[in-house]
Amino acid sequence: MLTIVLTYWQIGSEYAMNARLGFRKRTMGGVKTKHPRDARQNSRMAPRDHVTRCVALAIIGFGLVTNYVKAADLDKPTGMRQDNPWLKEHLLNDKAQLPFSFAYDRQGSSALLKVWPRKTETKQIDSDRTEHTVLWTDPKTGLQVRLEAMEFANSPVVEWTAYFRNEGKADAPILEYVQALDISFPVAGEGIPTILYSKGCGVMDTYALVKKTLNQLESFQISNESGGKTVETIPFFDIRTEGRGLIGALGWPGTWTINFSRSTEAAIALSAGMQTTHLSLHPGEEIRTPQVLLLPWEGDDIDAHNVLRRHILKYHTPQYDGKPVVLPVSHLGWGGMKTSTSLKLIEQITKEKIGFENFWMDAGWYGADRPVDEFQVFGKEDWFLHAGNWRVNEVPHPDGKGLKPISDAAHAAGMKFLLWFEPERAVVGTPLTIEHPDWFIGEVTTNFEGNTERPVVKFRMFDFGNPTARQFMIDSTSELIDKEGIDVYRQDCNFALAPFWEKNDTPDRQGMTQIRYAEGLLEFWDGLRRRHPQLILDIVQRGDLETITRAVDLSRADYPVSPDADPIGAQISTEGLAYWRPHFGTLLQVRPSDTYHFRSGMAPGLAFALFNVAGYPNQVGNFIPADFPFDWMRNMVAQLKLVRPYYYGDYYPLLPCSANSDCATDPSKEHSAGFEWAAWQFNRPEQGDGMVQAFRRDENKEPTKNLSLRGLDPAATYEVTDLDAKTPNTISGKDLMQHGLHVAIAEKRGAAVIVYKKVH
Repeated sequence: MLTIVLTYWQIGSEYAMNARLGFRKRTMGGVKTKHPRDARQNSRMAPRDHVTRCVALAIIGFGLVTNYVKAADLDKPTGMRQDNPWLKEHLLNDKAQLPFSFAYDRQGSSALLKVWPRKTETKQIDSDRTEHTVLWTDPKTGLQVRLEAMEFANSPVVEWTAYFRNEGKADAPILEYVQALDISFPVAGEGIPTILYSKGCGVMDTYALVKKTLNQLESFQISNESGGKTVETIPFFDIRTEGRGLIGALGWPGTWTINFSRSTEAAIALSAGMQTTHLSLHPGEEIRTPQVLLLPWEGDDIDAHNVLRRHILKYHTPQYDGKPVVLPVSHLGWGGMKTSTSLKLIEQITKEKIGFENFWMDAGWYGADRPVDEFQVFGKEDWFLHAGNWRVNEVPHPDGKGLKPISDAAHAAGMKFLLWFEPERAVVGTPLTIEHPDWFIGEVTTNFEGNTERPVVKFRMFDFGNPTARQFMIDSTSELIDKEGIDVYRQDCNFALAPFWEKNDTPDRQGMTQIRYAEGLLEFWDGLRRRHPQLILDIVQRGDLETITRAVDLSRADYPVSPDADPIGAQISTEGLAYWRPHFGTLLQVRPSDTYHFRSGMAPGLAFALFNVAGYPNQVGNFIPADFPFDWMRNMVAQLKLVRPYYYGDYYPLLPCSANSDCATDPSKEHSAGFEWAAWQFNRPEQGDGMVQAFRRDENKEPTKNLSLRGLDPAATYEVTDLDAKTPNTISGKDLMQHGLHVAIAEKRGAAVIVYKKVH
């Protein structure tokens, strides 16, 4: 089934490419030229005979469903499939139809690659991974197209990246409309297919799940148009039909677009890649596409997502000493906080044995020597005004010792030390912009609302695509890491990158600046890890596959750090993001003795302060209050550390958001999320243990719920412990799965954490 389905996918894409190669007039420098139509418009314009062939092939494919691999069999450590038929039948086969596309010299890739000479190579990377390389060469111009695809033992996941290299002696003809992914997916059954995805790092609805139905003749798109943080959405999706679907993801720290179009009832056309490519490669020049991950599934959709989570944990999670990274419990601090104050704070939180594992110094520590506030006071911030001048401000951090006294104290207390950077931006007039103006791209004047006294500032973008500039940034950052004792390098990005890239491109090199920048940014991160193997990279709110492979995100959104943030927002974020990946962190503004609020923010990594470090003048300015409930705080941190390993297990949303709340609060609707319960389970079948988190929200009138657990051994007995009651009960796996775990929360605004382990 898998083979025939994927054959059908590419037949659809071939016609889509032909449709895209219509022409429109465009004026460049006074000369009228012709360029292919916009792919997003014309991918829907398939000829009528294409529709007929799609329907016929879909019927054939649906008749062979018994050979399709089921997701329920793939999230278990045994009984998995031992090879990947798709790679053998649709990549290694010299007549294969390929799942990517491009136009070269105004011709579609489907026709070109059929006649270009082709070579294949297979290389065993390790016991789990096999790399397959297919190389095509244009005999006329010397353009080489290389597809590197990765096969994973015991897994249906396939990943690939395409490369283009000009081996000719002259500039190559125009390469354009490069789609790293271009396939068609058959619609199974009579129901309306659904596209599942998550929102980006916004406000209360950060990472909320969205279910978008796709009727015939409808099109839909998710994208990251800014090129920096994944604000609108993350590049993960699941096309769901009746009992069958396709999970996908992109890896690219730039602009990307994923298009879904249902021009016929029988299939969904799917394409993805950079938003713009129209360029000529110089001799010897090579570029790459975004990385693509695909996981076809049949059976249970949640089982399929756990296949994805296991794959992400193994292959796309930073590894240290052969194990996935452990995200720390961090104490938040502002960079303007004086060294003397930081040392007193470290002494106090150590004395109270709260259990912090990381001391976090955010923005504001750098720039010209000047007095600064010890808090992030809205309206008085100046961190933005000194971006690009990465030297320690010696007024709050005197005596020429930099930040080393703080990191030494943190290390002595058993904590790591985190320091914030924003290397992609530099304010005009900072030393580097004067000494090396050629290392920067563009210039923007912006209204900086964080500082009412100096609201306007000009800044430029550091060019990570420039090898000399990039090497300087690797060297200088590495020197700071050694000098200041940095264990966690935090990289933020608070502006849109795409406008800088686009303005720097010439008409026949559209997309080149972004490609070189993205490649260079990845090399920068890799360079830091090569220099400092134990360094944790914390890349803020960039949710693509390439970034999360290298880095954690200790603050999946800024919203929860607001003193007024609704804890439901944190619940929504965990519920939505856990569908796609197991490692992420979050911020929290502590509300003393508010267990519901703290548990809402529990995640694989959690950062908070014991006082308000950010806000308006009336909200900040006091350090740890004298009556702070340290016993309660110690208990909360201990509970988080107890359940932290479970977040890397299989994920089961037990009470997903109801349809009428649409995974976000909306007072205009009959029932908002505040009227619901929320509950999920993380399960480790190999260890025989797991946990359940449950929340009874503000307006809910049901004091109890029976939650049917999943992934357990029905023949086993489990010891089940509510972390509040602390009295364990023994319940059979069969009862927990069939009759459910009985959870009682007396308060309308209450939370429960329940752990379990197999005893026999």
